[in-house]
Amino acid sequence: MADPTGRAAMRQLVVAALQTAAAAPTIQSPGDWSVPPSKLPAILVRNGVERKASLGTSGQTQFNTDFVIEIRAIVSGLTAEAAQDALDALGATIEDILLRDVGIRGETQDFPAIDTTTEYSSDGRVHFAAISISLHFQIYEAFEPDVTNTLERMQLTVDLRGPFDPNGTYPDPPFPDAIPPAPRTTGPDGRAEGVIDLDFSD
Repeated sequence: MADPTGRAAMRQLVVAALQTAAAAPTIQSPGDWSVPPSKLPAILVRNGVERKASLGTSGQTQFNTDFVIEIRAIVSGLTAEAAQDALDALGATIEDILLRDVGIRGETQDFPAIDTTTEYSSDGRVHFAAISISLHFQIYEAFEPDVTNTLERMQLTVDLRGPFDPNGTYPDPPFPDAIPPAPRTTGPDGRAEGVIDLDFSD
């Protein structure tokens, strides 16, 4: 099984940091935003967009990877003012936890941006407030070649340009596409002047 991608590993670090700090009674990473009112206040975490920018290093597969971890915090209150105040406090707590976390800071090169939007609604006497935080990360990623086959034997066959047979036609030549038809003025002519067997199995 492949190792987690950078964004998946960062999402796990974000969830772990929020859970360790007990930022809210409900902290989940379900991939969707649905949560029943009975579990509020709640913090939900999921992956957002990602873009890999190649570093263009010859022979290497290396990127600066920019991605977004989406965080949604939802609270409720008996008044609109109470819901708003609770949301402001929870949003500040989330940013403080994540931007100070040693594990997260050790894995990211930069926090290019933080985008925040706020929503308010009500259901009868209960007022709801939600904040959506798009936390941008930049990390370095490198992908090493996956070498699964081992070279055990190699055969080198030599058919020289000269000397050559100007008129001969030989069956099963070692390099059929490289042999001029007879009569020819140069080699190769379809005869192997030398064969070397290399054994790497020891």
